[in-house]
Amino acid sequence: MTIRTKIALQFSVIVAALLAVFSIGIYYLSENYRQQEFYNSLRDRAVTTARLLIKEPQIDKQLLKVIDKNTLSTLYPAQVLVFNDSNEVAYYNYEADTIYYSPELLNKIRSQRYIETTFGSNQVVGTMYSDTLNKSYAVLAQAEDVYGKEKLMNIREAMYTGYFSAIILTIILGFVFAGQSLKPISKINEEISHITASSLRKKLDTGNNTDEIAILAVNFNKMLSRLDSSFELQKSFVSNASHELRTPLAAVKSEIQVALQNERTPEEYKTILNSLLNDNQRLIKLTNSLLQLAKSEAQENAVNLRPIRIDEILFSVQDEILHLNPDYKIQIDFEDIPEDINWVTVNGKEALLKTLFTNLIDNACKYSKNQQADVKIKANNQNCLISVSDTGIGIDKEELEKVFEPFYRTKRATSYKGSGIGLSICKRIVDLHQGKLSIKSEVDVGSLFVVVLPHT
Repeated sequence: MTIRTKIALQFSVIVAALLAVFSIGIYYLSENYRQQEFYNSLRDRAVTTARLLIKEPQIDKQLLKVIDKNTLSTLYPAQVLVFNDSNEVAYYNYEADTIYYSPELLNKIRSQRYIETTFGSNQVVGTMYSDTLNKSYAVLAQAEDVYGKEKLMNIREAMYTGYFSAIILTIILGFVFAGQSLKPISKINEEISHITASSLRKKLDTGNNTDEIAILAVNFNKMLSRLDSSFELQKSFVSNASHELRTPLAAVKSEIQVALQNERTPEEYKTILNSLLNDNQRLIKLTNSLLQLAKSEAQENAVNLRPIRIDEILFSVQDEILHLNPDYKIQIDFEDIPEDINWVTVNGKEALLKTLFTNLIDNACKYSKNQQADVKIKANNQNCLISVSDTGIGIDKEELEKVFEPFYRTKRATSYKGSGIGLSICKRIVDLHQGKLSIKSEVDVGSLFVVVLPHT
């Protein structure tokens, strides 16, 4: 079932229920009003008849009966009985045995002074009437509201006709309006059906930019932009990875070809093998970096975090880097002594955090003339902040936003060995730990990287 059909049917059911409640309410109000109006008229008729009988004794009873029978009235043919104190019939306009009454009913009239009841299809009114001598009479009148019931039947038939006509009209209009309301969605679906991987930059029409459908189109356009950026990043990654891998492979191939062209002395072969070893190590390092980046992308929901002391991680990284590069200088210190030792503890994965700080500290030493990196630790009750600064070549302002892209290398860094993957790996690791990585840099002054990691 389509959404259009669902909306039309649901709208029709709601309208049908409301109309049914409204119609039933109107009908019962009309019925109550008819009954009460007829009771009031019947009471007036009973009192009028009793007054003519009791206060005007000179009026001939038979003549009054004929007048009563031939009077055009909505109560016609009303049946009236007047009873004296002995419950004897003092007047009647119809035969007494045609009217329902009993001693109990008459006593009830005398005690309650006024009653309303029914007998079969007739409505019955009983009331008391007193003459000038304070002599009380019980007056009983009954009649069937034929005219009122006919009007009520006409109202009921009109309601039935109007109800079913309104339902049919509601269903038709429901489908029309549902179609009009969903027309923008149909248009969006049609536009989406023409979007492919090669046309992600195509945008949907956002209409008035205010209603829910327009907001949906705006959010979809944002999603397309993110997908386009991801595709471009993937293309760039593949292109750069191919380029980075091709360069050492081409060097290896050329060196092997040169070595095979002529006979070489053992020293020359040794030199060539050392060169091949260097190229091989470069390939291994690049491959490991690619694997680390791929693992970080795949471990978003699979990183098992545990409490880790940041200072211990940093000192371990310091030992490893200095062991491989004895000329490097690494200074690690607390900016402020933490009030609580747990402030330097974060939930993380040791291997990933080591990779993060190894890349940052190694870059700081590599791009500085004095080959020195200054590491500061600062902590509070929410986060642990680690800053890595250097006095190196710095980064141009227009390149700051690009340094975290895979394989991106700044213009000033092209003369240094590297693949441009390290910072992208660092950014990904920080994101996996729900932290933040920021950078400040000034050309020929140095760079400052700040890592913010939450305790939990």
